[in-house]
This record gives sequence, C-alpha cells and structure tokens, in this order.
Amino acid sequence: MKKIILLASLSCLFMGDQLLDAQNASKPKRNKVRPAFTEGLHIEGLVIYSYVDEKKRRRMSLDLYKPAEHKEPLPAIVMFFGGGWQNGRPGLFAPLGQALAQRGYVCVVPEYRLSGEAPFPAAVYDGKAAIRWTRANARRFGIDPDRIATIGGSAGGHLAGFMGATNGIKRFEGIGGHNDQSSGVQASIVMCGAMTLLDPHIIERIEKNKESPRGDAVIDFMGGHTPSTNRAIYEEASPLTHVGSHSPPMLFIDGEFDRPEIGYTEFRKRLDSHRIPHQFVLMAKGPHPFWVYEYWFSPTVDAVDAFLKEHLKMSK
Repeated sequence: MKKIILLASLSCLFMGDQLLDAQNASKPKRNKVRPAFTEGLHIEGLVIYSYVDEKKRRRMSLDLYKPAEHKEPLPAIVMFFGGGWQNGRPGLFAPLGQALAQRGYVCVVPEYRLSGEAPFPAAVYDGKAAIRWTRANARRFGIDPDRIATIGGSAGGHLAGFMGATNGIKRFEGIGGHNDQSSGVQASIVMCGAMTLLDPHIIERIEKNKESPRGDAVIDFMGGHTPSTNRAIYEEASPLTHVGSHSPPMLFIDGEFDRPEIGYTEFRKRLDSHRIPHQFVLMAKGPHPFWVYEYWFSPTVDAVDAFLKEHLKMSK
C-alpha cells in the first residue's frame, strides 16, 4: 500500500521518499480558521436527530452544511468533533464542514453525549444514530445513501474510526432512532485518533494521572475504570478490537508533532490482512489539532477530498 506524506507548508508533497516541492516554512503561524458562511452554501443548525431517553426530553441535535444547489445526490460526511470525549460542540467543525460542502459533500456534524453525561458506549450509540439519521433523510437533503463517510479529530477521530471498524456489529447500534436504517459507512477518516485505548503510551499516561485531582479524559470516558480495573472495557472501546473485512477504506492524518502514525501500526496491518485500502498523510510541523489552523487547513481539505473522490466513487 502506497504511503502518502503531505507536507502542509506551501502544500509540499512527498510520495513515498520522492520530494516534489522542497519549499518549507521554518515556523508556521497558528492562526485559527473561522467559519466563512460563504454564499452558495445551505446551512441548517440544531436539527434534532435523536432522543436518548424514554421520555424524549434529552434531544440530540446536529448541524448540516451542503451546496445550496445541486442536481445529483451527493456523498455525505458525518463529522465528529474532538475534546477528549468530555468537551466540544458541533460548531468546532463549522469551518471544515463548510469547506468540504464547497467541494460537493453534505456535511453532518452531530453532538454526542460527552463523558460527564454518559460514558462509553453512549457516544458510539449517538454516532451510529447520526449515521442512520443521515441515511433516513437522504432524499430530504440530497444525499446518496450509498456514499456516507465519517471523519473526526482527536476523540472525534476515535469515534470516526470506531464507526468504520464496527460496520454491521449490532451491539453498538443503541436505541437512538431510525433503527430500520443501516449505520454502515463507505469510508472513514481519522485525524490523530486513538485506534487502541491500550496503547502503551495511553496506559502510561493513565497510570500517571489516575491519582491526580484532574484525573484523565480516557478514565472518564471509560466510566472511571483504568486498564488494571477493567481491561475488557478498554478492549471493547478500541476500534482495533473490531476491525475486519466489514471495515471500509480508511485515511489516517497526523501532525508531525503528535506522535505520528504510532497508534495505527497494528490497525493498518489488520486492514492489509483483509485487503482494505488505507492511506496515511503527515502534516509537516503539524500540532494537535492541526486541522483548526489556517496553515494546515487547506491541505487537510485537499487530502480528505482526494481520498473520498477515490473511495466514494464520486464520478458515477
């Protein structure tokens, strides 16, 4: 499988070990990208997609971005924001959702239950429900129900990868509505997301933080458990545990200063064993989270668009 490394500085691009453009900036500025609200986009905010309690008082909402006018059904991207599973909101992905909508996608950005409200697998249930809602509302929003992808960053990257790794595994569906629809996706994109929560680096951090007043985001996501008190739940929450022949093509994007690619080694081997296409992109000098900064924003959009054009077969 060809390994792609994208240097964000002036869009330098390596293919394997071949340098195509040697220009490079010494220290990129970290100016955050802001929503553009560009003409030509249709934006819907706070759309209710699910209820997570029997009395239907806890509503789950999403934001949606799409081209204002299009004739043919478009592929959709369900987007998961990051924040350690304990913070964040759909608006964090407004710039990326708008930019990808300009490339011809319907971008759906759902909220999901954070760990302070409900630990794993609540966020997974909400993610699956959002995908099912997207498929159920395909005609309403001009979506091709056979071309749905996921993308996420950090904790959202874990969720995006989890969606693909668990295609067709019923126990992760939950009861979030539209259960007559499939939650399967045709591609998944992971930006700096953990594919195993039993990575030695994560375990070391948990052991270091478990007695501190601030604790650790992973422990909160795991309902207060550590790998030593409940290793099984860490295995269950790891996309690596579930990846198989049912999983879709996957793209991994990391920043250079964020332990690049280390967490994907075994995951990509398993994709290879099932002959599932996958690619890796490295953002040069990229921090965590690189996708929120102007310097790495356009290369991120380009990489995602190129991958989805190939694997969602946009030229039907």
